[in-house]
Amino acid sequence: MKRFLLFAILFVTFFFWGTWLTAQDADLATEKNAETEQILAENKAATATAAAAEKENEAEIILTPRAKLLKRLEGCGSPVNSVTFSADGHFLLAACGGPGNDHSARIWNIATGKSVQIFSGHTDRVNQAVYTPDGKRILTASDDKTVRVWNVEDGKEIFKLAEHLDEVKCVAVHPSGKTAVSGSRDCTFTRWNLETGKATGMKRAHKSTVTTITYSKDAKFIVTGSRDRTVRLFNAESAQWITEFGGKTTEEGHRGSVLSVAISPDSRMILSGSMDTTVRLWETKTGIQLLCTWQTIKQPIYSVTFSPDGKKILAGSGDFAARIWDIKTGEEELRIRGDGMQSVLSAAFSPDGKTIATGSRDKIVRIWNY
Repeated sequence: MKRFLLFAILFVTFFFWGTWLTAQDADLATEKNAETEQILAENKAATATAAAAEKENEAEIILTPRAKLLKRLEGCGSPVNSVTFSADGHFLLAACGGPGNDHSARIWNIATGKSVQIFSGHTDRVNQAVYTPDGKRILTASDDKTVRVWNVEDGKEIFKLAEHLDEVKCVAVHPSGKTAVSGSRDCTFTRWNLETGKATGMKRAHKSTVTTITYSKDAKFIVTGSRDRTVRLFNAESAQWITEFGGKTTEEGHRGSVLSVAISPDSRMILSGSMDTTVRLWETKTGIQLLCTWQTIKQPIYSVTFSPDGKKILAGSGDFAARIWDIKTGEEELRIRGDGMQSVLSAAFSPDGKTIATGSRDKIVRIWNY
């Protein structure tokens, strides 16, 4: 009798567990189909003026004489999806992935222009690569559904973090360097213990893919962006949702997928870039006040970031340009274009704010002075 009861309990448990997983898979499949249709529609709109942008690119090399190409860092066999400087500004880390089948991350010595480390092991495109605060490790997020932790010195894999159910689009490291968060096409972000390589929690964050994620410098907030067109703010310690930017809270929200977010050094402002060709600046405290909007010539904004002093913003876009705006005046201060550069998928300020890195669809990282 006891055996029968045990068997019955196990059967019911596995039945409901299987039913739940099936429901989860069905929901995810429905969301993925809807998302695919959305992406196709957005891509069609985004490429409508690409030929005009390319023609303009040939004529206009650099908008301002203050910008000068300092270095071309080559070696990626696929588009450059993310770029970030080391803390001392001497090295540049990039994530490669997409057409070309190079699924790696690379570090270059900026002074020599030579590649000094390659991190290979992912089986699909690498969407983002970031340093830990001590510069001794890097984390990579990939469409192969994993986040990987690597040793910078020897390029070897330390941990393979594999809890997501779908492609991992983004990753960020806590300012302490002890934990990290990653966002996925499964609509969640997962928190990781970087000392053990174990997941410490998973949060359903959006109604569609979590495309971008970051911590505030004071470690109080996590900011996410999604293909559901919203930006959301979470408590970094508890992972509790705080507020939403755009969406139903205001009519001034994005009209396309949010592809990149950043939070200002003082945590008072949030920046978002979208497929709808706009860069939007939000006040963190209220979550609904739109401070400013900038727009390109009908091309997606792939990357946004604040300058180290928090006074300027940098955006990379599909019209083959990187732009800097002054937050106080709202004026475009600099536009960089030329050297055959294609869509700017990623852009970053150096730690001293004097140089800019751009990662392009043409598989090249460029360093510009500013």
